[in-house]
Amino acid sequence: MRRVLARPPVMVIRRTTYPQVEPRAAGLMTRAVAVVPPALPIGEAARLARHRRAEVVLARLGPRWGGATAEVLARALGLGLDRAPLASVLWEAPPVRPTVSEVAARRRLSAATPFLVVLDDTRPRGVVVRDPAAGGALPRSAAAALARLDAATLHVLRTAGAEGAQRGWPVAAVGGFPRDLLRGGLAEPPRDLDIVVEGDGRALARRLAGALGGQVREHEVFGTATVTVPDERGPRRVDVATARRERYRVPGSLPTVEPAPLAADLARRDFSVNALAIHLAEAAWGAVLDPTGGLPDLAGGRIRILHSLSFIEDPTRIFRAARFAARLGFRVEPTTRRLLAAAAALPVYDALSGERLLAELDAILAEPAPAAILTWLGRAGGFRLLVPTYRFGRRAATLVGRVEAATAALPLEPATRRALYLLALGDGLDAAAWAAWLARWSAPAPLRTAAERARAEAPRLLARLDGATRRERAYAVLRGVPEVVAAWAHVLAAGGAPRRHIVAHLGSWRQVRPLLSGDDVAALGVAPGPLVGRVLEDLKAAQVAGRVRRREDAAAWVRRAVAKSSHPHPKGGGQ
Repeated sequence: MRRVLARPPVMVIRRTTYPQVEPRAAGLMTRAVAVVPPALPIGEAARLARHRRAEVVLARLGPRWGGATAEVLARALGLGLDRAPLASVLWEAPPVRPTVSEVAARRRLSAATPFLVVLDDTRPRGVVVRDPAAGGALPRSAAAALARLDAATLHVLRTAGAEGAQRGWPVAAVGGFPRDLLRGGLAEPPRDLDIVVEGDGRALARRLAGALGGQVREHEVFGTATVTVPDERGPRRVDVATARRERYRVPGSLPTVEPAPLAADLARRDFSVNALAIHLAEAAWGAVLDPTGGLPDLAGGRIRILHSLSFIEDPTRIFRAARFAARLGFRVEPTTRRLLAAAAALPVYDALSGERLLAELDAILAEPAPAAILTWLGRAGGFRLLVPTYRFGRRAATLVGRVEAATAALPLEPATRRALYLLALGDGLDAAAWAAWLARWSAPAPLRTAAERARAEAPRLLARLDGATRRERAYAVLRGVPEVVAAWAHVLAAGGAPRRHIVAHLGSWRQVRPLLSGDDVAALGVAPGPLVGRVLEDLKAAQVAGRVRRREDAAAWVRRAVAKSSHPHPKGGGQ
């Protein structure tokens, strides 16, 4: 018989304190860093990083530190930026002390702050790098905001989600719609919607058009399509795209694309506030996807690019940064503004077409207050993208403001408005830089000719108007002058009689029609031919002067003119 030994009783020891280890920033950091001058060419910085096996290259940016990861350096080299200064790709790295707690350090890391520089006194000891797999903000739903939309918009969104779900394709609303919805709602139903699908965008567009009774137009290159849906308030447009990843071959070129998950599609966009998505499938209805930290920027009123090569890959984002900041009333955060100026100064954009630049200018001119946007761009250094020696001074800011006032007050053609802004922005350029300025915009021939003529002739027009004290004399000077020349002279004239004459001419004089026809003038004794036209022009001058107001007065004026001239051509605008 086996004997079972009794087990000793379990002793429970109560402790009121436990040994604890609190990790610090020094324990999280990597020491694989290289500290270099910010002016060091990227190619040399990359070689140094490889030699030292550094994960991050650090450089001093005034009182702050900036960093670039090995991945960023490799991408920059792929874009041909080996000679560009390192400062043009440095992302700001906020400093922390080595003794800062792990929790405090991790809280400072985000999509906007991918790494921290650990400083011991003033010398970097290493960096704390954000884990790319780290979770973002807490889940958020836009279902309540969607429920407040009009029935027609909801029907489009739910139909798109349902059509995608039938094929197992996640579908989401992206772009300005989720941004504005999450910002505080929409003032009126949206006329344009952007939808992205992890699947075949063109196939979804065809299904959506069929379900909504709309028309579809496909764009094969980017895997997109536009669905036009009939609506009682006018056609509604829905742009449908396949979720994609983009790669840029050289700075400023159009990208090559390939299908990708929705999160990657958002990561390729311009600014964090434009990289939000709202799921549309019934199972995930209203779920917000924010992989780039757009919600905090939306709440804080910030325009922020998503990575340090963003402006270099697509420099048209320089213009969009200013435009969105003005439209939303947001500020461009400091790192974004610094990288904008650095990108604009790089001479690497041979692949960027002037047509794309002109399209961005037109988008700015369509905003309610374009002068403020253009002034911000000028002061931020954005126009060095077109002419490296460009300097935006006080006079340019004044002229841009005058152009906005003139185009708001006077009945000018859209082409004149565009030419005036190009003239105002390029006013301080010398002849060679002015020619380069127009060429870089790829200005169409009529626009270029009009702008060049205005630049040459407007100062002389003002000098001639200085001696025109009477209205009929001013009209004689102004008649036949192209609209853009007269309008630019108006902008250049700070005030005085010349400016008043130009305002009167553009606002009313040029709309004056003779009270008599050519046949009427011939019947009154003027020989048929070119003289009839001259008499009619002089009659208009007399009408402008206010000395001829009625048809019978006009007939008497012509009779007197014929009687007082041995040749039937009254001189000097009438008697």
